[in-house]
Amino acid sequence: MKNFIYLTILLIFTTLAAQCGPAASPSQEGGITVSDISARVTTQNGAVFMTIKNGGASDDALVGGKTDVAKTVELHETKMDENDVMKMSPVPNIPIPAGGSVTLKSGGLHVMLIDMQKELAVGDKISLTLTFEKAGPMTIEAEVKDAAMGHMDQ
Repeated sequence: MKNFIYLTILLIFTTLAAQCGPAASPSQEGGITVSDISARVTTQNGAVFMTIKNGGASDDALVGGKTDVAKTVELHETKMDENDVMKMSPVPNIPIPAGGSVTLKSGGLHVMLIDMQKELAVGDKISLTLTFEKAGPMTIEAEVKDAAMGHMDQ
């Protein structure tokens, strides 16, 4: 009888322990993965570049972000205007199609860090929480690779 009680208790604890594994991060739940992360900064502003992949079955979108190193985080796009002048402007979101990927890069879509609150140097790390419409928040780390181009200070 004692063996039966011990075996039952052991079985209960083993089952409970198996259920207590690490929780899946929002990026895994939504099928979102981020790679090739880097940053460029100046004394006033910065930009973060990356590749975002959506392995999920439904479309998602990057809708914002936050960090301690800048007062404001915005999603931006740089593109040629009707006068053949490169213009950078905010966008409300960056769509990430189901089964697809989007590359955020210099001269295109990127995450803009506005009004830097901390002076950063090459090699420093920036913690940035990205917010996705469906997958929710996801914290990434970007290494500062080099100084940003001068137009980011304007």
